[in-house]
Amino acid sequence: MKNLQLAVSEFAIPSPRSGSIEAYSGYGPLPNVGNQLHLLVQEERMRLNPSYMAEKWTAHSFESGEFKITVSGRLDGFRPGQPALVEEIKSAYNPVELLKALAVNPEHPYLLQVRTYAYIQWLHSGEVPEINLHVISARSRQGQDFPVELDVPAYEAWLGRRLLEIELEARMFETLKKRRKKTSKSFVFPFSEPRQGQIELMQTVEKNLDGKTALLVQAPTGLGKTAGVLFPVLREALQRGEKVIYLTPKNSQHAVAEDAVRRLQETGAKVRGQTIHAKAKMCFKEQVLCNPEYCEYARDYYGKVSRAGLVEKLGKKKNLTFRSYQKYGREFEVCPFELQLDTVQRADVVICDYNYVFSPRGIQGRLAANGFSSKSKPNLIIDEAHNLPQRAADYFSAKLSSETLRDLQLALAGLPSSVQGQADELIGDTLDFISSSGGESDGRRACKTTLDADSVLGFAGRAQELLARYLESSAQLQPNDAILTLCNLWSEFAQSYAGLGEEFFISFTPSPRGGVLKITCCDASEWLNEGYAKFANVTAFSATVKPFDYYSRLLGFHHRVSKHAEFTSPFPRERRKLLIIPQVSTKYSDREANYGKIKDGIERITAIHPGNYFVFFPSFDFLSRVLRLVNVPGFHVIAQKREMKRAEIEGVLAELRAADRPTIVFAVQGGVFAEGLDYPGEMLIGAIVVGPALPTFDFEREQLRAYYETKHGEENGFDYAYTYPAMAKVVQSAGRVIRSHSDRGLIVLMDRRFVQGSYIKSMPADWIADDPQAYVSQTLTADIRRFWDENGA
Repeated sequence: MKNLQLAVSEFAIPSPRSGSIEAYSGYGPLPNVGNQLHLLVQEERMRLNPSYMAEKWTAHSFESGEFKITVSGRLDGFRPGQPALVEEIKSAYNPVELLKALAVNPEHPYLLQVRTYAYIQWLHSGEVPEINLHVISARSRQGQDFPVELDVPAYEAWLGRRLLEIELEARMFETLKKRRKKTSKSFVFPFSEPRQGQIELMQTVEKNLDGKTALLVQAPTGLGKTAGVLFPVLREALQRGEKVIYLTPKNSQHAVAEDAVRRLQETGAKVRGQTIHAKAKMCFKEQVLCNPEYCEYARDYYGKVSRAGLVEKLGKKKNLTFRSYQKYGREFEVCPFELQLDTVQRADVVICDYNYVFSPRGIQGRLAANGFSSKSKPNLIIDEAHNLPQRAADYFSAKLSSETLRDLQLALAGLPSSVQGQADELIGDTLDFISSSGGESDGRRACKTTLDADSVLGFAGRAQELLARYLESSAQLQPNDAILTLCNLWSEFAQSYAGLGEEFFISFTPSPRGGVLKITCCDASEWLNEGYAKFANVTAFSATVKPFDYYSRLLGFHHRVSKHAEFTSPFPRERRKLLIIPQVSTKYSDREANYGKIKDGIERITAIHPGNYFVFFPSFDFLSRVLRLVNVPGFHVIAQKREMKRAEIEGVLAELRAADRPTIVFAVQGGVFAEGLDYPGEMLIGAIVVGPALPTFDFEREQLRAYYETKHGEENGFDYAYTYPAMAKVVQSAGRVIRSHSDRGLIVLMDRRFVQGSYIKSMPADWIADDPQAYVSQTLTADIRRFWDENGA
């Protein structure tokens, strides 16, 4: 017989599916309020009854058709006796809501889970046990028992339906795996003439797809690294009947991966691609709130999807687009975002943002699943991997701001008095909590502090109770709703607090309107490493992942066997001119004396050969100071704004694309124009990078520096906290210039630090093949003019 392995939590769900999308639906894990609460209950039970056992492992195998289905899990509590006791413990911020959900739904997944444990106990002992579902409040730590009965005939009726479902689903996955394996045999690279270096890239990636090694690749833009990485990684996955999860830092960067999938399909490959679009973008409602009392698309979602067979219908489509989900969502009144997630198992390439795999609220389990085998693992690709360490750290960080809370307080007017009073009290108490957490602050400087766990959990519980009352009231949800914002702030803060360890610090920063209380994660590498365990092979790449030891550590690769590889630009070096101007200092203390030098440099460099240039600055303030001084006759000057709408960005790109008049764009490193955009041909002929954009020297950054010194050595503290993050922005900015074999361009780095050791370590190999001093020109104007003359300008 064929063996299938299922955890009780994935086995014990309604059959057929039923229920709504909500916090206590029972589908997926409960909101994380800490395992400590479970331990408290278990320890008290064992104190009162020494025979009580916590975390008792149990398993049983059922047969259905040609399948042997083994269901296993750990009972939260078991007490032997006549009869025995089977107990499950569930903790909740709002136990009233969970108890209500259990009372109205006799096939609630939590009830099915505990009944499954009881049924297995009955099969093994011949006696029906007592059953108890214990619900404990995260706020008060008070518990309440929810008695459950095992009606054996009723349970077995459900069991028969569920086993048949699993049998049919298992056959579907077998067919899916066979299709993938067949596709892999005729899989061909979508380009007849691979670019120089692209074959070597594919060979390197393929060599390291051994199920043990994490690979970190640095390759310049223009090498064709997206196709060069995706092709071998996908082929290997298909050979095993698996899929690929392709991660990008922004939704806007999905297009390159989507294009690579389309090109593979054009070669005849029967590959199904799917992009996961952001919930806020897909939601039909004014507010993104998954609650059946507010959203008709969340109400009875699971039942409507099941009755219409939507997963099966969508699973047959070659490409699943944003419009596909919107169409089916409207037609069947179901959440289009959740519908995306229900179809990912059928796709061969799933393209999505980092957070779906690595954030605490991610859907990693659903993305990685491919049938019922724990040995079945997809491959993972991480694009623009230099962004992941900071993004991951941000997922585990959270803050409460007095200024934000006071603004929310002003927005409460017009709400029902009971809700307004409860919200106003919660905000007032939160403001007091923030100010009282200042610890040793003198009212002017930030400081580290500590928090009381009971207080944090208490506030989170009160926020959940407020949300429940608000949704039950007659109030209409508003755009940027104040109550939802308040409740989300506390939910995120409590989630961050639950993960506290040596990688975190808590700080208080005073402000004129109160202060900011923040939980900061310095290093998320442990969580990243845990995430990789769901995947057979992990390949991360970017144009900026040097120094390799720095990125390997912060990406969590140092916990496993890892390798790195670097590829240089495939384009002729004579078509790119790289110059360093060390006579300029952009250090904060030196800027006033150097604005004039920077202004002169920009004017002289761009005057030699008119065209489109970018000048990248460390900050908007720096940009504006130099912009006021620069005089460039004959050029149209555009300055990036702090907030730019998509239409404004497209307007700038259209201007550069037209190339009707020479244009200089003043922009910031790390901004919208510095990463993820292509400027081929005459769209861009030169980039001037003004200094490394070192992070702001403040209390928080210095705490990061201290953490890195402790963790990775005192000599690495400054570089980890300041130098390497800054140089990633420098290399990304400079990398906008050369994008194809026909491109020609000038890159100028202005700052004396660009010839210093730590900064050089971050540069691509083909930048520093020679002594960096070789790029320091003694005759700047003449050297640049000669370059343009030699390139036909």
